[in-house]
Parts: sequence; C-alpha cells; structure tokens
Amino acid sequence: MRPPAAPRQPRRPDPEPARPDRGRAPAGRPDGAPTRPAKTARVPAAPGREQTVPGDALERRPSVPAAARVLPDRPRGATAAAVSTGLAARLAEKAAADRRLLLHRIGVTLAVLALLGGVAWVLLFSPLLALQGDKIELAGVGGEVDAAQVRAAVEPEVGTPLLRVDTSAVADRVATLPAVERAQVSRSWPDGVTVTVVPRQPVAAAPVEGGWVLLDDDGVQVTTVPEVPADLPEVTVPLSTSAETAPALEAVLSVLGALPPDLLGQVAEAGATSAEHVTLTLADGATVRWGDAGESELKVEVLTVLRQQPAGVYDVSVPRAPTTSS
Repeated sequence: MRPPAAPRQPRRPDPEPARPDRGRAPAGRPDGAPTRPAKTARVPAAPGREQTVPGDALERRPSVPAAARVLPDRPRGATAAAVSTGLAARLAEKAAADRRLLLHRIGVTLAVLALLGGVAWVLLFSPLLALQGDKIELAGVGGEVDAAQVRAAVEPEVGTPLLRVDTSAVADRVATLPAVERAQVSRSWPDGVTVTVVPRQPVAAAPVEGGWVLLDDDGVQVTTVPEVPADLPEVTVPLSTSAETAPALEAVLSVLGALPPDLLGQVAEAGATSAEHVTLTLADGATVRWGDAGESELKVEVLTVLRQQPAGVYDVSVPRAPTTSS
C-alpha cells in the first residue's frame, strides 16, 4: 500500500523582473530615502492556489462624466450671468407689456367718460333738446277751459332741456286752473310737450253778482257766465259755507252729478231744505222728491221707469217703494 502523498504547496509567483529604476529615489524624495514596497493583495485563484496582484492594480481611477470631458472650459460665473440676463429681459418685457395694457385701459376709460359726458351735456344742458314754445300741444281744452291759461302754465319751462322739464310740476300748475279737474304732461321728443287736460263738468248754475257761476259736483266754481246755460239747472241753495246751507248744497250737487246727461237736461231747478230733503223741478213742471244723496244710481233707474207715466210728483226717496201723484 502506497503511503499518502504530501499536500501540494501553492505555487509561488515568478520573481518580478528587475526594473531599471529600482534602487533610485522616487521623484520628489531626497536621495537615499527608503522606499516602501508596493502593497500586494491576494485574490482568489484556482482552487488550491492563491494569486497575488500588485496593490496599484486594485486602485480605481475617479470616473469623469462624458459631458465634462466634451464641454470646453468656461470662466467661472458665465452660466449664472447668462441666466440672470435672460430673466431680467423677460421681467422688463413683462413690465413694458403691463404698462401698455394699463395705458390702453386708461385711454378706453377716458374715452367712455368723455362720451358719457357729451351725452349728458346734450341731454341736460344743450339747447338742442330744449323745449320750444311752438311745440306745446294741448288736448282737452275748449269750452270752460281756456287754452291760453293752460299754455301760460307751461311757458315757464320753455328753453329748458326736455329731460329736465318737471312734467309733474307742470301738470300740477295746469290743474290749479278752476276749469281743469286734472292734467297730464308728456314729453314729445326732441323739443316739445303734450298737455292733456280733463276739464271739470258743470252740473248747475248759481246766481252771483254780475251773472251766473257754474258749479261741478264737487262744488268747485268752474267759471262765470252772464246767463244760465240751457242744459244746466239753477241751484236755489245759497252759495255759502255756513253750517246750515253747506251740507244741503253739497247734497244737491252730488245728486245732480249722478244724473245722466239726458235726465240732467230735463232739470230746471234743484234745491234742498237739508241734506236729507233734495227736490228737483223738471222742465215740464213735475217735481221729484229725491231725499238724500244715497242710492242715487238706483233712484235714477226708478225715476226713468216712473217717467213713462205722466205725474205731477215723483217720489223716489225710498227707491224700493216709489210713489207718484198728480
């Protein structure tokens, strides 16, 4: 039996060939300074072997980016200066644009204000749209309403820009005329007005010094005439404001105001001893006992039916139980 073989020793590396500069002092060292041997490191080799590698081979060189090797050298601060210059230019351009926009807005605002000011001047102060005296139109005048008096109430506004004419004030002035019940004033562009008058309707005539005064159903003295109109009755109640006659006169005028025009034309006289005893005298001599001013519409209907039968007295003071007598 063969004895076991001795373990195999690792192979020693071949001696490194001598370098020509071995024994010389490294550059930058004084002559004769000892040099340290280069470090070696062991790296794994084939199984059962070890391989030594010089220490310099294990050192890694620092990696340099490719871009750094390609780009040329630039002076320090060049990149920052370029960025700063571009940002300043953009800020200056933005500021200039903002100024132009602000100036444009200011110009538009001033133009609009000037336009509005011109329109306001034309409407409120210019004589172009002022009321002209020959452009005053009247409606509803005639009869007891004097057109000259109505025109005189409007003429103070002549020359005033139409938009500044106070139509309500003009209508109130016209309505103060005795013959006018109410009035309405409207603008007629560009330089005129139209005055529409609702005249008072006289329902009776009362004797006064120098003639006859015409009264409406409110007791307003509309006008004075020399003679009694043929279609109006004469009021026998005195025109006074005493506590005794005033209620009677008011009741008489209220009754006359409720009569239709055809029936009013048949009344010759109207009087009352009190507010509850109104009496009408018709043109044919018949008498109508009216009573008070209440239920006048019903009494008119009843009297119209009763007048179909001749009678000397028609009593409608109680309209639901009327009577007639000769």
